[in-house]
Amino acid sequence: MSSPSSRPTAALPDGWTVVAIAILVDFLGTLSHEALGHGLAALLVGLHPSRVSSVDLVVSFRGAAWWQMRVVSAAGCAANLTLAGIALAVWRRAASWSPPARFFCWLLATVNLLVPGGYLLFGAPIGFGDWGDFERGLHPLWAWKIALTGLGLAISVAGLRWGAKHLKTLVPSGSQGRRSAWRLTLWPYLTGGFVSMAAAAFNPTSPILIVTSAAAASFGGTSWLLWIGSIVARHPPHGGSPAPPLRREPGWIFAGAVALALYLAVLGPGLPR
Repeated sequence: MSSPSSRPTAALPDGWTVVAIAILVDFLGTLSHEALGHGLAALLVGLHPSRVSSVDLVVSFRGAAWWQMRVVSAAGCAANLTLAGIALAVWRRAASWSPPARFFCWLLATVNLLVPGGYLLFGAPIGFGDWGDFERGLHPLWAWKIALTGLGLAISVAGLRWGAKHLKTLVPSGSQGRRSAWRLTLWPYLTGGFVSMAAAAFNPTSPILIVTSAAAASFGGTSWLLWIGSIVARHPPHGGSPAPPLRREPGWIFAGAVALALYLAVLGPGLPR
């Protein structure tokens, strides 16, 4: 009979698979925000975008009504929340999925809650970015800022609570659970931030957007991932059925590589060209 100390420890999540899934999630979130959010909204309200990239939508608001500008400005975060809602609904059926598929669903839901929450929480008070455009012309401005900031805080806290609760189902108990929690949060945080900035470097509008849009949305908006990792690392699951390990999956790595190529070569420089 083996002693407890001789029992095999759970394997840490495979780094290549974690990074690939993080790239795929970041690409889908950015595509949803800029193209399906801002871009599609502009077309639906009768405006004519000339280009969409990973960091901006080029569209003229000359002659447009205030409501048209506000619809387009809010549509990016609305698209992220819609994507999060789809992932949340799918998560309920994901118990029997493979560990990489469950992690993808978890990360897709969590990131697409945290990003719009961060946009509102930090953009609304200082009048920056999408929500600075949305607020323009609203009265009383201070009341709108308080309301939008409160909404951002509520969305961010919801993402934090949901993400921490369900991350525990993806990690083993004990010390390996702590290490796994950090790998499943810190690595996607850093990957999403650096890949977003790399794609933004190809945008033809302005290098300033690398910092004001890509870095702010990724490193700023998803910084709550680090809180989630910290919470689960401090309080990993105890007992119960051990979480199955997230092993290397070539299919997910290939999907991440394709997403990276599209991100850097297509969405970064923008369409059309």
